[in-house]
Amino acid sequence: MKHKKYIFLFILTISISLFVIGCIYNIVSGKPLKINLAYQFIINLPLCIALGFIDFGVINWVYKRLKSTSNVVRISIDLLLTTCLSVSLAGILNCLLAGPEMSGWDIFKSSLPVIPWNWIAVFQIEIFFYNLQQTEMEKRLAVIEKERALYQFEVLKNQINPHFLFNSLNVLASLTYQDAEKANLFTKKLSTVYRYLLTTHGQLKVTLKEELSFVDSYLYLEHIRFGDTLHIDIEDNGKNHNRFVIPASIQMLVENAIKHNISTTNSPLIIHITIDDEMIIVSNNLQLRNYVTKSGTGLKNLQRQYALYNRQIDIFQNEKEFAVQIPFLD
Repeated sequence: MKHKKYIFLFILTISISLFVIGCIYNIVSGKPLKINLAYQFIINLPLCIALGFIDFGVINWVYKRLKSTSNVVRISIDLLLTTCLSVSLAGILNCLLAGPEMSGWDIFKSSLPVIPWNWIAVFQIEIFFYNLQQTEMEKRLAVIEKERALYQFEVLKNQINPHFLFNSLNVLASLTYQDAEKANLFTKKLSTVYRYLLTTHGQLKVTLKEELSFVDSYLYLEHIRFGDTLHIDIEDNGKNHNRFVIPASIQMLVENAIKHNISTTNSPLIIHITIDDEMIIVSNNLQLRNYVTKSGTGLKNLQRQYALYNRQIDIFQNEKEFAVQIPFLD
């Protein structure tokens, strides 16, 4: 575990606090001060230090194996295990110090006062672990927020970049003279694309139905731009529209395919979007451009986003095809 020096000081603090409690208890019980202090230093202080390390070791062991268990159950297990160990330790120590006149029952009874000491140590350690857990959670939330912001910035940047905007406006200008009705629909689809990107900017996930509606508007723009050189097939059984995905994840994979591959009338770019009960698969035939910088930033950002949910993106590539599988988030 990290920060071993601080953990040692923490356990030592617990041990000293138990030692002080023991001193106060024995003074109140009426034992002579000198005898009491000597007894505490020789017997109880080493016992308290040993008890603190044992309790910490047990709680740490339980915590690692039962992280997903409720705190009530985990703390109950901690109390049970540490109590048994502390009573056993105290019993062994009392056996070594007991005279021949002490019976086993007397030794057991003399070991029972260690139980409240042990519980005090356990609850102190639990508070320590709770603080660690809160700190780790805050750090994780900060990482999630940073990764989400980076991904959303990348998506927004890709769509608002001068090339996309120039191409869209160029197409719109041509349509205005050729087909006013189609130009009107193109404008609506373009506004839908940007509206979706802006409205989902603060969202961690969206439903598949929302994402597909956005992808439909985006694909319309690209179909108008590329015509018959771009073929896109969507295989969807319609059963998973209420499940969740990262915003703009499917669109980004489609955009990557268009960006990195050429498309001509004789060799059209064919993109398949397959949605089954477990995942979404976006694949395309490979017709790589020679002059596109293959940084892979968008795909890496998407991988980091899914990693925050403990989900993995699978990438497959051969000489003819490139495919990416993205899982649902629920």
